[in-house]
Amino acid sequence: MVTDRDTLEGLESELLSSHKSIRWVGITNEDGIQISEKYREGLKPFLTKEENEDYASHTMDRHKKRLKFQPKLGELEYALVKYGSVNRAIIPINKNYYLLIAIDIGENDVDKIIMEKVIPTTRKRGGGAG
Repeated sequence: MVTDRDTLEGLESELLSSHKSIRWVGITNEDGIQISEKYREGLKPFLTKEENEDYASHTMDRHKKRLKFQPKLGELEYALVKYGSVNRAIIPINKNYYLLIAIDIGENDVDKIIMEKVIPTTRKRGGGAG
């Protein structure tokens, strides 16, 4: 399950190596507490560790506000935010843990990367959604 440190590091490493455009991977719990993070080798991060922790907390706050719409809209597959410098997404691992991911801004196939690489790997390694 996702709480095991080796599983977390394995998931992060596998995701980072799955596509050259993936910059950063973080795992947070449902309360927005960042459990783990890993950067692409040689990368100069946009945010510090503390800023990523704050970002994770705010991301989970926004996610909790969207939960009330789930009965009508369906369960979240992923939510994507596109900034001027980076694409960031939240992807449920299961009911208690979430994957946060940053993808290079110049990448044109963000949806394809998330749907064909990130989500299948996350479900396989993280215990599945739900």
